[in-house]
Formats: sequence, C-alpha cells, structure tokens
Amino acid sequence: MAVVLKLREIEITVDDGQAVCRLLISWGKPSQSHMLSFVEISRRDKTKGWSHGSGWGVLYARKGTYGVYKSTSPIWESFVEPPDGYLLYLFHSRLASVGAVSLANTHPIIYGRYAIAHNGTIDKEAFGRELKQLGVDTRTGGSTDTELFLKAFVDLGGEVKHLRLLARLVAKHLDPEEYLLNMAIVNLETASAYLVTHRASEDPHFIPVKKQGDMLIASEPLDEGPWSPIPNDSLVILDEGGMKIERLR
Repeated sequence: MAVVLKLREIEITVDDGQAVCRLLISWGKPSQSHMLSFVEISRRDKTKGWSHGSGWGVLYARKGTYGVYKSTSPIWESFVEPPDGYLLYLFHSRLASVGAVSLANTHPIIYGRYAIAHNGTIDKEAFGRELKQLGVDTRTGGSTDTELFLKAFVDLGGEVKHLRLLARLVAKHLDPEEYLLNMAIVNLETASAYLVTHRASEDPHFIPVKKQGDMLIASEPLDEGPWSPIPNDSLVILDEGGMKIERLR
C-alpha cells in the first residue's frame, strides 16, 4: 500500500551548493515528542540553522507489508502522523540539491523490495560511468542521485556486500562542498534497515546520532539524550535482533 499527497512540481535553487537533509530511523513508532522534534529540526536545524522544506516523507514497514506518505510541502506545514503497529519507521525531510521538488524525488524512494533515504550529493554522471563498468543499467525513472544508488544496489543483488561496494565507489564522487554520505536503506520484506555514514568532516551537521538505550537514529539529537555519534565509516544494521554497528570498509 502506498499513500501519497499529490502536489505540483517546483524548481528551487539551494544557496552555497549545499543541501543536507534530515533523517529519522526508529525501530518501533517514535514517541510523539520525537516526531514533533523532528518536525522542528526540519523547520530549523540546530547545527546550521537551515530549513529543510523541499518536501518530506515517512515509510512504515513490518514484515511483508509497508506504507508510505509523501508531500512536497514542508513537513512543518503538512505533517501527518504515521499509523501504529509497524516495526520500522523512516522519516526524511528534504533540502533539494539534485532534481526538482516533486513526489517522485521525495524520499523515501522505493525500487523493488527496498526503500532509500539519503543525505548528501553524489556526482551522478561520474558515479554512473563506474556503474556501467559493472554492467549496471543506469537508466532510472527519475532524476536524482539517490534513485541511481538504489537501483544499482538492487540490480547488483541487494546484499550487504553490494552496499559496501557502492559506498566505496560513491566515496570518490561526493560533492566536495558537502563531502558526506548518510544513507538509509530498508528491506521491505524483512522490515530491517541499513544506515551507511561516510564523511570527511566531523561537523555536527554531518554526523548521525543514536539515542542511548533506544533503537533510534537521527541526523541530530531530538531531546536532551543522551545521544552518541555514529562513528565515521560505519554500517549500522537495525532489525529485530537489535542495533549492530560495523566498520563500513
């Protein structure tokens, strides 16, 4: 099942060439206070003071079924609380850098049995050339770097080893103005998730954090905590067995 709010496509320009979105991943539905805090940091984040108003989406999944809600309006103008009863929840508020503001480009994006939400900007053309050398068909239905990454991941086989491989390739083609890759991928059949983080700077704006004692990850703290930074070059696995953090490469 997929539920979307149909709104018009908008072209925008992002100042300074930077666009770092906000993410929230939770095993179990986040508390209302955490969801509302996510709305507020999307309106104005605490690290840069930026607004992430290029649309938003939320995915909610349990084994074998999922739902998604998307809007091209800012989340603080159009927030809809997701339903109860799902295992995994993925929120994303977008500050667009590649592609128009449209439902098709709003995260989470779904392809096959996977969904993705992404922070950072990839040189899509250079990344695409490397993918072609691996035999990946780089044609996608949309215009974003995120969609290309997801298609490559699924077409290569959708395993952890493919995620590690693609992260290594992407690291060579990140925007030097915002050299980071924070990417969440959800397996819609198993309701499990991966989070990859790779960054050149330890600027707090770029560092995802996890709530101590909870299976909750966000782009920045949503309450007084305590929260812990996720180490650079990490692969986080989130499933019914808990949260596990491994070295990415």
